[in-house]
Amino acid sequence: MVIIAYTHTDMKDVWPVFFGRLKKYMSNYKTYVFVNDDSDLIPAEYTRVLYDDKLKYTQRIFNCIDKVQEDVILFLHEDMILYDTPNIGYLKKYEEYILNNIVNGIKLIATSPNNNFIKSSLDETLVTSEFSKFSIQPTILKKELFKTFFENKEFSIWEFEDKTNFFELQFMVKIGPEKKRGLYHYDSLVFPYTATAINKGRWNMTEYQKELNDIFEEYDINPFDRGIW
Repeated sequence: MVIIAYTHTDMKDVWPVFFGRLKKYMSNYKTYVFVNDDSDLIPAEYTRVLYDDKLKYTQRIFNCIDKVQEDVILFLHEDMILYDTPNIGYLKKYEEYILNNIVNGIKLIATSPNNNFIKSSLDETLVTSEFSKFSIQPTILKKELFKTFFENKEFSIWEFEDKTNFFELQFMVKIGPEKKRGLYHYDSLVFPYTATAINKGRWNMTEYQKELNDIFEEYDINPFDRGIW
């Protein structure tokens, strides 16, 4: 499995945190960065894939995806910042499910406004709900399926999730004791990250005050430069 991180230079101030935490917690994973322009703020060991930011969000990603050589990917955005160690054992197990075509996609966060989850008979940590379809949240899936979500589409990032169709055998991860955060989603015990750290251009202190305060201290960030909610 490899990581694909989508970002834009508008988010450069977040890169030291995002990439710093990826290197801290997932240094053994090859990482591709889809970005509109290169920068020395992107770690040298990461593979850059440049897109034209005049294109729509879906077109940008579609034009980049064939540069990825590996079959199984973990896709995420730069404001989805790790705040604790991922459970690599679970990640490897989920990767095997994808690689062997047992499931089509595994979203690493559970989402439901009413805790209305159905457990999979395959694995009790995999659940479904009306939000099981692919979205921009961290998700493990095959590159070729990932590509189909963007092919011949001209959607902005805000339109993308509503326009994406559900595929069979798409699951979310819920081990059991996850804390609900906000109205819809639960903390991920497998991939503990901020979903999301930036809300409408500002730091999301409403949902992630402790986690972000730790980040601000570690990386010497003044949150008022960007603003907070």
